[in-house]
Amino acid sequence: MVQLPASGDAANGNGINIPVGRTISVNGDAQILTAPDRFEVVIAFDVHTDTLDQARDESRKRATALLGVVSAHGIPDCDVQSDQLSLHPRYDGGYQAQRLIGYQASRSMTLTLHDLDKVEALLFDMLAAGANRVDRVSFHSSALQEKRAEARVLAVKAARTKAEAMAAALGQTIGEPLRIEEDGPQGMWQSPAIGNYVMNNETVPHVGETMATGKISVHAGVSVVFRLTGA
Repeated sequence: MVQLPASGDAANGNGINIPVGRTISVNGDAQILTAPDRFEVVIAFDVHTDTLDQARDESRKRATALLGVVSAHGIPDCDVQSDQLSLHPRYDGGYQAQRLIGYQASRSMTLTLHDLDKVEALLFDMLAAGANRVDRVSFHSSALQEKRAEARVLAVKAARTKAEAMAAALGQTIGEPLRIEEDGPQGMWQSPAIGNYVMNNETVPHVGETMATGKISVHAGVSVVFRLTGA
């Protein structure tokens, strides 16, 4: 929260200036829709074997095959990350009568792609090479920070426009801003307030033969207190 001092303000017990006199408080919201340009794929496999050596060897064999697919698709090393590796025994029966029935080995890796058209082919080849789980395919934007900053500016402008309209209806004008506060993240169930909402939808989503990126929503909201003055 940013506090802008003004004459005539009073301080509360925490020493924070609170605007007094004639003021108007408004909210402003903005949403920017931006096309994703980064795609994260989480690939994994589980193997069940009778012996510990078999579990280790089969896990290594499949991991090598999957990394071969990564190399064949030209994915750079910086876009490949091993996330999880486990090897543990499997038991059957209740707690009092457990018996060892084998071993399970699991591995997962996260791959980052920058071309939507390569995602489906990668998934197919990974499954053919031994992966048996696709845990997640998620879309991201490298411009997220830039778009969030842009959304904040639009939200402030939306708040000012609303304040000016409300003040004009009362034969008043707005003066200096006395307090500006950024709202918390917007939940999925929330909808922006009507009348002080701005949307920017300039980027173009990519649509391939079998997949479409859609757009990522970037939201910003602010609360602003303006001084109210006569017209």
